[in-house]
Amino acid sequence: MDTLADIRMVLAAAGQRIERGALREDPRVFMDQLWQQVYDRAPDDLQPYVWARLKDLSAQLGVIADTATERRPVRAPLDVFARR
Repeated sequence: MDTLADIRMVLAAAGQRIERGALREDPRVFMDQLWQQVYDRAPDDLQPYVWARLKDLSAQLGVIADTATERRPVRAPLDVFARR
């Protein structure tokens, strides 16, 4: 994911799948794949935005507790740590 437009497109599509209830896979697997696809490939300056959006999507799926603790990505943006 090199550009904000690409990131927004992928996250919007994921959000639509969630809202329509169109997930066929386990929500945790879906979110893990989304973290890898978007967050891990996002430029450093876009990671805080991606982090926030992925946390929102996780909350919609009811897996927020997982991402908040043991499933947290290794490379969290600095401002995320500052908010804790």
